[in-house]
Amino acid sequence: MRNFEIKTILKSTVLCAAALVQNAVAQDIDIFPVDIFPGSNVVSPAVCDSVLYFASDRKNDVIVNYFNDDGNRLYQLYAVDLVHRKPSGTPRTYLKESNVPFNRVAVAFDEQKRAYVTQNNTADVSAKGYPLGIYEYRSQDADGKQVSIEQPRRSHSAYPSISADGKLMVFASGRADGEGSSDLYYCERQADGSWSAPTNMGPRINTSGAETSPFVHPSGKIFFASNGRDDSRKLDIYYTFRQKEGFAEPVRFDVVVNSIADEYGFFYSDNEEWGYVVSNRHGLDKLFYFRQKWPIFDTEEEMIEENYCFTFYESSVENYDTTMFDFRWNFGDETTAMGTEVDHCFEGPGEYIVSLSVIDKTSGEELFAIAEYPVELVRPKQLNILAEKTIEVGQRAYFDVDPSLVTDFTPTTYYWDFGRGLRVKGKQASVVFDRPGVYVVRCGTIADEDPTIRLCTWTEIEVVGRANTNSNNRKR
Repeated sequence: MRNFEIKTILKSTVLCAAALVQNAVAQDIDIFPVDIFPGSNVVSPAVCDSVLYFASDRKNDVIVNYFNDDGNRLYQLYAVDLVHRKPSGTPRTYLKESNVPFNRVAVAFDEQKRAYVTQNNTADVSAKGYPLGIYEYRSQDADGKQVSIEQPRRSHSAYPSISADGKLMVFASGRADGEGSSDLYYCERQADGSWSAPTNMGPRINTSGAETSPFVHPSGKIFFASNGRDDSRKLDIYYTFRQKEGFAEPVRFDVVVNSIADEYGFFYSDNEEWGYVVSNRHGLDKLFYFRQKWPIFDTEEEMIEENYCFTFYESSVENYDTTMFDFRWNFGDETTAMGTEVDHCFEGPGEYIVSLSVIDKTSGEELFAIAEYPVELVRPKQLNILAEKTIEVGQRAYFDVDPSLVTDFTPTTYYWDFGRGLRVKGKQASVVFDRPGVYVVRCGTIADEDPTIRLCTWTEIEVVGRANTNSNNRKR
């Protein structure tokens, strides 16, 4: 029997898992202590323009005689240059020339490099507890030193972090309307430049314990520390991100960073390749540098949409008189169709026997079969990337991955690559594209059973400009 021809409407592709030789017990992240001010606590890392900012209770001339209610020295801010991501040179006091309060514990920067400082909001050294507030510094002198201060922002609050677009501030506060001893709140920038009233991030984020030291990453993730969640040991690092209906359920960060001690004060680079965290795993609160060992995916294939539609055609029908004979296709799924060339969509994967029979037009009787062919349809093994196919410039785009088509191993962490050095780790990701074009978005994963088994798939999305700005699209 001669096989008939099948003209496929939609191509089928099977993704391949690349086997890479690696140490099966290797961790995704390396972490190292940072040698700054031995014998003193060092907290609150922030990086801006290749400078590392931090706070320390190191004894110095400014606060040598001032202590908190527990008898501990108060904190001041410092800055040190980074060379190849590592501190280089002697740390210098930050904001030394401004009006100096008695306690500065953290600094964050907005998109215009304005500094938001957590410090005591009173100059009265007798004020019990040195209550903290968030202050905004703007003016600079010729040496770049912050020399004047705006009115205090968000009294009795601490640890602000500003989104990359400057529209969102997240901070910690022990307000009376909170869920626990310290909750996370957010404010949004108004049209006149002011901040909206604080909004509690809600019970999905805040617990009966403490949530503190948030960090808003350019990807849209919001990292924070918590000691009130079921899987937390002490203070551990988690992340969430904003959705239309609120904030996503928090995810606990990598176990290498989260030890059995306290971890808080988190900073992560834009490409999620390195960062800093505060930990007391060695006793004092100290900075630790960590770096992401981003996996290599040697094989990557284009994601295909599941569609089991085909055009069926048998060339031998040209030998028959079509005024006398008709042709009936039986697709092996209890459906048939008449004609020399027909389209048919199967409901899903499976093994089908497709046959073609000659029909007498006068009697309607089936005379004989002229072709029979087995068709095996297999679901593609791939990571389904879930996202809008067309996105507007400047609008945050959200990505998720569906691993249900991967049945021969258990996917672990997911690694996203959006091009231009922007990489994100996690099942969900978000990004803002600043130029029109056709972008290749990649997502890869590693088998839990064997880290040498890897799978990566990609898809294209189109980023369009606002009116009349999409004529220069180019593939990146």
